[in-house]
Amino acid sequence: MWPEVQVAKEENRRELVLSGAAARKRFAETGGNLDETIYQLSALNLLNINDTPLEEISSEIGNLEHLQSLLLFRNKISSIPVEVCQLATLKVLDLSGNLIESLPSELGQLKALTTINLSRNKLKQVDLGRLEWLAMCNLSSNQLEDFPVLPCGKDAQHLYELNLEKNQIKEIPASLVNQGSLKTLNVAENSIELVPQFLVKCVKLKEINLKDNPLKDKRLKKLVEQCRSKQVLDYVEKNGYVAPKSAVKASEKTSLSESESVPEEVDVRQKITIVKASDDAKKVSFTPEAKSLRPYALHCIVRDFNVGNMKKFLQLQNDLHDNECGKREFATIATHDLAKIKGNIRYRADLSELIQITPLGGKAKVTAAKYYDELKQHAEMIRKEKKRSTYSGIYKFINLLEGKVFVFFDDEEKIISLPPLTNCDETKITPETKHMLLEVTSSIGFEVCHKVMSALIKKMLLMNVQVSRAHPEGKKKSKAKGAPIVTYDKSVEMFVEQVRFYDAEGTFHSVYPGKGDLVFPEEEKIDVEFK
Repeated sequence: MWPEVQVAKEENRRELVLSGAAARKRFAETGGNLDETIYQLSALNLLNINDTPLEEISSEIGNLEHLQSLLLFRNKISSIPVEVCQLATLKVLDLSGNLIESLPSELGQLKALTTINLSRNKLKQVDLGRLEWLAMCNLSSNQLEDFPVLPCGKDAQHLYELNLEKNQIKEIPASLVNQGSLKTLNVAENSIELVPQFLVKCVKLKEINLKDNPLKDKRLKKLVEQCRSKQVLDYVEKNGYVAPKSAVKASEKTSLSESESVPEEVDVRQKITIVKASDDAKKVSFTPEAKSLRPYALHCIVRDFNVGNMKKFLQLQNDLHDNECGKREFATIATHDLAKIKGNIRYRADLSELIQITPLGGKAKVTAAKYYDELKQHAEMIRKEKKRSTYSGIYKFINLLEGKVFVFFDDEEKIISLPPLTNCDETKITPETKHMLLEVTSSIGFEVCHKVMSALIKKMLLMNVQVSRAHPEGKKKSKAKGAPIVTYDKSVEMFVEQVRFYDAEGTFHSVYPGKGDLVFPEEEKIDVEFK
């Protein structure tokens, strides 16, 4: 037994690393064979064997039932045994820098896998379509001529980084738009001639590398070599290759199972149904003083919304704060569990020493004055560390807390929001939340509030959009001769309830959303109806 393996066995260790010169020495001592005792260490969470002459993974790898990370990079492995696919808890698989030519068809059984690195192998085809939780994928430096098959569907919207650099890929398929979380796409050094316009439908895509491809568009080629991703994507949005509709539909169908295929005559759309506020619905009232401090605010209620993946939902809000909200300088967003708000909501200004709030993530109530002091100290520390002359980001607003603050509170006098700085922890969203109150505030103008709220609602709607969105039981909207059948899937219909606003004397002021408040470009295929 190798000494490293013996220690791991005696101490019941969770990790084993065999690397570099030390590992090569062990192989030399055993005639190039791996110590098979390794496969008896059933308690292992991590197995890392790299930079060795290892050529084969034993079928006994399936005994490591608790393995979460299998790192076998820069070895001489030529094949993956099917038993690897039995590792039900495996989250990270790194087999980069080997000699692998094909993958077992059972790879889709790795339902917990989030990260896979198969770069620098000899792969010609890759099917990852059943890896529902895949978030990071590196297939660079292989021999791929076709785009890999990627996971798709409602429960497979986690892929945010895809590296296909240094392959022989000729085309970016339309099915890529199904990757709703994709942020980084690297297809440098391939054989791509045309960059499709539909790429901009990957709404979260921020980084794209198209360098060293034989692009036909000379202007685009120059931008790719000289500019950042934003300029490239902006150009593609206006001047990218427009694929024939038939080709796009055919490409989309390849990502669906036979039972999910969408007939060509079906125009699949999403729908937002706006429910008019009833007389006993929640109301928001405001005092003139509060409005003078932070004048612009919008609220609405979203009913029966399945939050599902909390990490994804929180990331959605963070993205909006960074972009549409200008890092919170233009506007801020708050989301609340409606069931935890008692009665109506009031918006007022008060002395910071009198206001108590449990900040988001906090354990106990603090006065707004104390919260302000702590925030200011933190801001000052960051300013000094970064050697800045002024505060940045949300900290630009801390001076607004001196003296009086403006707050939203319910009928039980519970502070639910201290815009633009923090929400109340008691009303935060959880996976069990069914109905939520959306809040957007700004010191700039209602136009900013409307823009941010529309973006928030749209992103929430698209969170749960499935690749196959049209079903036989879908609601037919158009039967005109020759017109496509318009269908809606209940899973992508959102119910938004209006909220009415009143002044301090109880006089009606406005309602949101009203007619014309939620309008989306036709190409986004989002219909808005009042009920």
